[in-house]
Amino acid sequence: MRARKRQFPISYIHTLFITVMGVTVKLTSDEVAQIKRFTDLEDESEAVTKAAREFLRVMQLRELKGASGNVDYQEVGLAMEALELRESHSTQ
Repeated sequence: MRARKRQFPISYIHTLFITVMGVTVKLTSDEVAQIKRFTDLEDESEAVTKAAREFLRVMQLRELKGASGNVDYQEVGLAMEALELRESHSTQ
């Protein structure tokens, strides 16, 4: 009897690697209290983690907002169209 290979659609195949790091942060008790108050979390570790993630989110939004006026959408559109044409010719 021959073993049958199972085939899965590509959408079912996912690989996710997450690395978790521990970091020591030196803060005053007043700074920790403010972070706990702003995040509305009692656990100090959770509060600092949430504050750091929020900081990253805000900085990413600022970068995105700063870049929004510097993108030439017409040039990007032409480049995308050229790429699509090259890809369609290579698959024929």
